[in-house]
Amino acid sequence: MSLRLATPTIRSTARLLARQQPMGLVKIHSSVTTKAAATSSAPDRMHGSYHWDAERAVSVALVPLFAGQLALGASPVLDTFFGIMLPLHLHIGFGACITDYLNPRKAPVVGKIATAALYAVTAGTLVGCYQFNTNDIGLTELVARAWTA
Repeated sequence: MSLRLATPTIRSTARLLARQQPMGLVKIHSSVTTKAAATSSAPDRMHGSYHWDAERAVSVALVPLFAGQLALGASPVLDTFFGIMLPLHLHIGFGACITDYLNPRKAPVVGKIATAALYAVTAGTLVGCYQFNTNDIGLTELVARAWTA
């Protein structure tokens, strides 16, 4: 008897679900017009894949650089590569944070300022690493001295 009472509810729920539009057909933003949608370029599906591969390559490159510095000690070649890869790795990470939390829809002005500041800080860090590696003791020796201090 309880199955007979539940059957109309199941039928009406199934009809309701059948009438709903799939998410791909729902217009999400009312400000988007067909003219604007027609003039925008088609998204490249491989762009995210290449970007992800570059992020992983930089992250994986830091492992042998760090291990080489531990095994070989101070080396100008390893210091140079480490002085390039570490700021690049940090730039990618902070860039992802800015993209996630200060996107143009939520914070249009602050996001642009943060992105510009990120590029300026990354450029300054690269110049600083170069200066420190060429005119001072180098990154590897700095870490070794800080570790033993």
